[in-house]
Amino acid sequence: MEETLATPATTTRRSLSPSCSASVKSRAGGFERRTKRRLSETNAIAREDQEEEEDEVKEKIEALQRIIPGGTTLGVDALFEETAGYIMSLQCQIKTIKVLTSFLQRLDQEDMKFGG
Repeated sequence: MEETLATPATTTRRSLSPSCSASVKSRAGGFERRTKRRLSETNAIAREDQEEEEDEVKEKIEALQRIIPGGTTLGVDALFEETAGYIMSLQCQIKTIKVLTSFLQRLDQEDMKFGG
């Protein structure tokens, strides 16, 4: 390797000593090993995170299978479709209960008006 030194009067070339060149190569090799080790550690952490996320999803699917009637016999796609239908059914039941409650409250108020 040669290094160029610029001075006002002249430009001079001098070569780096073999020990200096070896030192640069040694540092580069050390850098590469550290970089590979860090990359390997980062990949291991990413794999662990992905496995944890997959475990969480599996747990949530199992919980959903327990909640939805007949959910334990369904695959994931069918389970999600059944869940959507089940939610709509529950919403309908809530509306029906609200309407009946309102109706019964009005009946009670009318009975009180007429002395019943």
